[in-house]
Amino acid sequence: MINKYIIALILVSLSLCCLSCKEQKDPDVLIFATSAEYPPFEYKVHGKLTGFDIDLGRLIAENIGKKVKFKDMQFSAILPAVQSEIADAAIATITITEGRKKNFDFSMPYYVESMSIIFKKKAPFKTKSNLIGKKIACQLGSTMEIWLKEHAKGTEIIMMDNNLQAVEALKAGHIYGVLIDTVQANAFTKKNPELGYKVIAQADTGYAVAFKKGSSLVEQVNQVIRVLEAKGEIEKLKKKYLEVQ
Repeated sequence: MINKYIIALILVSLSLCCLSCKEQKDPDVLIFATSAEYPPFEYKVHGKLTGFDIDLGRLIAENIGKKVKFKDMQFSAILPAVQSEIADAAIATITITEGRKKNFDFSMPYYVESMSIIFKKKAPFKTKSNLIGKKIACQLGSTMEIWLKEHAKGTEIIMMDNNLQAVEALKAGHIYGVLIDTVQANAFTKKNPELGYKVIAQADTGYAVAFKKGSSLVEQVNQVIRVLEAKGEIEKLKKKYLEVQ
């Protein structure tokens, strides 16, 4: 079976090759691939990108003396875009995994997350046994997909392009639940009072900035993250965007 990452890389490379040929990169601009469908990390307000990762990306660029540019795309296209050098790096709630480390370099983690199930309050989730025989949605290519395959045998996994689609499918009654980051579960349930969520697992590793193998930016970004942590800037971002009420 052909690896899904390879398929995605081929498709993105073909669809964006003309763009990469025509677009001359400015060495003074740091280009991040992101996916603005995941509040509170990256999303749009009146068409403008905002969120934890967006602010962090701006701080990183500023501290290495560059301007910043974000390219918004589907999550499944982000890593292939970095591999194809459409973007210099990716910042989009990307979890470090052993599989991803074979193809990409990563910064040090800047946030460690837990996973939660979003469900309808009238059909609450209580234990992992509730997953058996149920349709559970998750983001295509995410660590949630990996977790479900490893820890939720007997679950029918429904993979979707983004979590907004998954939540809409839940509200429409097409699925039982959505496996998602806890802070995003909190954000979605605040907007949809008929939904609830429950933490189901702790992530093994944290979110990090992703780079093409051998990128000279890795150590620069690591140094910036250390400085931002020491100054309390990352803690400020957590309080601004991620505090779960």
